[in-house]
Amino acid sequence: MTDNHGESPAGTNPHPPELIEHPLWAILLSLLALGFGYLGVGLPTHYYQPLFAATTLVLIWRHGIVELPRSAWRWPQLVLFFLVLCLMYKLLIGGGVNTPFSWLKVPTVEWGSHPPGTPWYQQVMPVLTIKLAGVADISNWQLDITKIQTLLLVTTLIGAMLRFQPFASLTALALLIISLPTFVHFNWDWVLMFLLCGAAAFYMQSGAAHAADRRRRARRAVED
Repeated sequence: MTDNHGESPAGTNPHPPELIEHPLWAILLSLLALGFGYLGVGLPTHYYQPLFAATTLVLIWRHGIVELPRSAWRWPQLVLFFLVLCLMYKLLIGGGVNTPFSWLKVPTVEWGSHPPGTPWYQQVMPVLTIKLAGVADISNWQLDITKIQTLLLVTTLIGAMLRFQPFASLTALALLIISLPTFVHFNWDWVLMFLLCGAAAFYMQSGAAHAADRRRRARRAVED
C-alpha cells in the first residue's frame, strides 16, 4: 500500500528485491541479445570465440562478478550468457580468412577454336579471347584476420594488466584498424541493440550475484 503522495510506507518496498533480481529478467534480455546479435553479426565462425567466452566466464566467476547456479533458473541464464559472450567475441575477433590481393589481376590472352562448319576463309583468323586472371600465389594468398585480431587483443589485455598504457593504446588502435573491413559487413542497427541488451543482461546477472552475496553476509551477521 502507498500513502496519498504515492510513496510506500516506512519499512515496505513496492518492488521486492526478489522480483527485480529474478533470473527471468536476465534470461529475457539474453534471448533478446542473442536474436539481435544473430541479425547483426551472425553465428561464431572460429573456435577462438567460444574459447575466449568460456575463459571470460571463468574469470568473472573467479572475481565474484557472477556466481555458479544455485537453482534450476540460473543454469539457462548462465548458458545464455555464455552464448552472448560468444557473439561479443565474434564482434571483436570475427574477421575470418581474407584474400587481401584478390583484386590483383592481369590480362591474359587465350586461344580458342572455330566451331564446326566455319568457312575456311574465317578459319584463317585466330580466335583470341582476352580475360583478366589472378596472379599465381599472390591473388589467392589468404590471411587469417581472426588470428591477427586475437594476437592484438591478447597483447592489448596484457599491456592493460601491466599498466603499460602506450603499448596497450597502440595495439588497441592496430586492432581497430585491422577490424574496420570486418565491421563494415556487420549490420550496426542490430549490433547496437545487441550491445545494449547484452550489457543489461550482464548487469542483471552481476547484480543478482552481488545481492545474493549481501544476503548471505547478512544471515551470517545475524547468526553470529
